[in-house]
Amino acid sequence: MGRGSRFWFPLALLGFALIGAAVVRLLSRRSPAEGDAVNLVSGPLEQQHLGTGGVGGTGYPATQFFTQDTYYAAGAELPAGPVWLVALLVVVAGTAVWYALALRPARTGWFVLGTLGALLAVPLLDLVGSWQFRLGDGLRGPLLATVGLLVLAAYERSVFVLVTAALFVLVAVVLSADLVGVLLAALVLLAAAFAALLRHRRDTA
Repeated sequence: MGRGSRFWFPLALLGFALIGAAVVRLLSRRSPAEGDAVNLVSGPLEQQHLGTGGVGGTGYPATQFFTQDTYYAAGAELPAGPVWLVALLVVVAGTAVWYALALRPARTGWFVLGTLGALLAVPLLDLVGSWQFRLGDGLRGPLLATVGLLVLAAYERSVFVLVTAALFVLVAVVLSADLVGVLLAALVLLAAAFAALLRHRRDTA
């Protein structure tokens, strides 16, 4: 594999990992309620104001209807931190395997130690960001991903990856550090990976 063909894979892997993390968070947030609507009886809300009890003195308890799209189970949302950690660990491991196949390192032991060090650095940096800098769950993940992109840009000596990292942090952190920002950042990474792959194919044609 040529040098120009390598960095598209980590970009694409991170993009797909972010999409997967967003899907997991959305699915974990939804309630397992069945049917088109959930009927929640809240009791005679106006009984204390109307002597006859019920709503408008009818004797029927006040009822609230919530559609399935807006009803969520309390406390069911998966924290953003663990989702980001799992996604980043998968990306680091996948990138290590990819570069091992591409480079065929002569010193396999050092390469494995470097990979293990990178895997340990992800949760360690996450703890530092949480305890030392008091960064929120939804902010630490994008910042860690940006650090990884900067390391990739330095290793590949690629201005293209550096620009991609700048666009990524702009979308994922500055514009929106939520699920929308994650999805938009994933699109940025996938577009960059596709452009890098097309450029390499055009250069080798």
